[in-house]
Amino acid sequence: MKIDTDNNLIIPGSLEISDLKAIKVLGELNKVEDFLQGQLTSDISLLNNGASQLSCICDHKGQIMADFIVLRQDNDFFIIIQKDLISIFTSELEIFAKFGSVNFDICDHKIIGEIYNKGDSNNYYYSNDEFELSLYLKKSNYKNKNSINLDMWNAANKILGILHLDKSDSGKFRPLEINYDKQRVSFEKGCFRGQEIVARMKYLGIDRRKFCTFIVNNDFVENDLIKSIGKIINLDDKKVFNGIVKKDDIEEVKKSSGIISIL
Repeated sequence: MKIDTDNNLIIPGSLEISDLKAIKVLGELNKVEDFLQGQLTSDISLLNNGASQLSCICDHKGQIMADFIVLRQDNDFFIIIQKDLISIFTSELEIFAKFGSVNFDICDHKIIGEIYNKGDSNNYYYSNDEFELSLYLKKSNYKNKNSINLDMWNAANKILGILHLDKSDSGKFRPLEINYDKQRVSFEKGCFRGQEIVARMKYLGIDRRKFCTFIVNNDFVENDLIKSIGKIINLDDKKVFNGIVKKDDIEEVKKSSGIISIL
């Protein structure tokens, strides 16, 4: 049954996501927590056992190097990350991991994503008024009965304003440019690498651009007013994608032929 959300695009269901891998952070629990709290942009102290949260790492200039989801399971911490970002994640944090007495283990778990109707999930990493998104780790021999495809999963993330970076995007954006300041960054927890620059942009900068999700018809033609970011998802007879627009241009963009919704 279709979830009554934007343009009735999203349906509940689950799938195995082969593009994702799990990295287990090894070490004494308190050292692992201290390491993650000092390096990741999100607040690990808020992560209860069995819960997950969006997060990322930045370089010293505040540029996002890799994004991912942190999952705490059986009091172990796992980084759920795109396969092509693993080498960036480990190389960026390798020296800090050594000083923090922690190590990384790339696991062979299967990653299962599930879209729930609002209120049906006990472990979601993001939601709106209609649906929730969750991730689970399963043993390598687990066989999931996929009821949705990857395009449906990616579209659901985009409708929630969640962007997942490709390897080619590493080091190109700061959190405020692509909505990460609202979803992946804690400004209360204290320091992380690049925090000073990210916080300065948040509180002292002038934000003249807006990160949006676009739902358009297939006949929509991209224009220079929209800077498209990430993959364009084809879903039925529509497309879903993320983009950056100058705030002064939003009303003009709304007039573009083929646009159904701007979120």
